[in-house]
Amino acid sequence: MTKLPNGRVPKALLIDLDGTVLPSSNQPTDAVMSAIRAASELIPVAIASGRVQDDVCHYARLFGLSTLQIADNGATLIDPLTSRAVIRRTFSKADAMHTVSILEKVAKRTLVCDAGNFIPLSKDIKDWDITVVMGELSSQSEAMIWAEKLRSNTVEASVSIDNVDKWYIDCTPAGVDKGFGASQFAERVGVELDDLMVIGDGWNDVPMFKVAGIPIAMSGAPDELLQLAVAVVPDIDNDGAAQAIKQYVLNS
Repeated sequence: MTKLPNGRVPKALLIDLDGTVLPSSNQPTDAVMSAIRAASELIPVAIASGRVQDDVCHYARLFGLSTLQIADNGATLIDPLTSRAVIRRTFSKADAMHTVSILEKVAKRTLVCDAGNFIPLSKDIKDWDITVVMGELSSQSEAMIWAEKLRSNTVEASVSIDNVDKWYIDCTPAGVDKGFGASQFAERVGVELDDLMVIGDGWNDVPMFKVAGIPIAMSGAPDELLQLAVAVVPDIDNDGAAQAIKQYVLNS
């Protein structure tokens, strides 16, 4: 395997979905799928996404991945073959209700993952066993403003953009983000965080870039992410994630 600028060699790999390997068509390219499948034959490979559990399991199976996957912006580690959550961090009911009530007033739509189920309409929430609350906002600036307002000592809030350029606030219990998910993943698969390679392109990837020893950013990522990266690869339109995997994992 090719050593990175920091001299490390990846022993496990986490990959963001939207904007990293998942274009607006929701269909990864053949180059990306081939690279991910080849990497998974050498080291543990998982998705780390703000998307809900069903989505993450679907794409994990598409890529041929069988190890634990990270969904709900780090709140859930899930077995993609059985769809069973191994780790699930949930809000208190009071925090979930408060977060939902605010987003219902300011967001275009409010979505949650309740007891492992994707709920597209908040009125249909039944269990209030909620791992993530998402609100679609009109712009990046609006999403950042409300993320700051929602963030507290019991609620984490991050900004994300999906693969069709819609802006979201992703709210999880305090201390739960992709960095938390990456740490739990590394522990479960038996690798040191210093040997974990992560590939991402957005603000909600910042926490996992801070904990992983081998953060790789897509070209065009926010400055905060680029500053944390040990290497930058081309954007999604040019299969940058596949190039990173080929160079640093497959040594080709």
